[in-house]
Amino acid sequence: MTTRHKVLMVDDSEISLHLVAAALERAGYEVRTTVDVHNLGLTLGGWRPDIILTDVDMPNLSGLELCRLLKSSYETADVPVVLFSSIPHDELATMARDCEADGFLSKASGLGRLPQELALLIETALF
Repeated sequence: MTTRHKVLMVDDSEISLHLVAAALERAGYEVRTTVDVHNLGLTLGGWRPDIILTDVDMPNLSGLELCRLLKSSYETADVPVVLFSSIPHDELATMARDCEADGFLSKASGLGRLPQELALLIETALF
């Protein structure tokens, strides 16, 4: 990867955040994580991600609601949002379409292909 892409990961599981962030950082990504979408502004602090990876099932605000909020905001509408969940593929695809996410990835696929899949989604979104 020639450009160090920035990824924001939102998940209510600290373990998931740690594992995914470690895999992405090893692949050369710059990663920020948060378990609390209400602190998103503090997490970003002027830092603009190239892509946002969010779990779907979270307390307080689901990944679907987060996606809708991000897509409706002038400041974040152009940032690709990817749903990342263990929900079955067909259901996840429907959810992604319904909330206007830019893509979806299954946690069941494992972390091995995640960096490459994210790179493809980022490159597609940039062009």
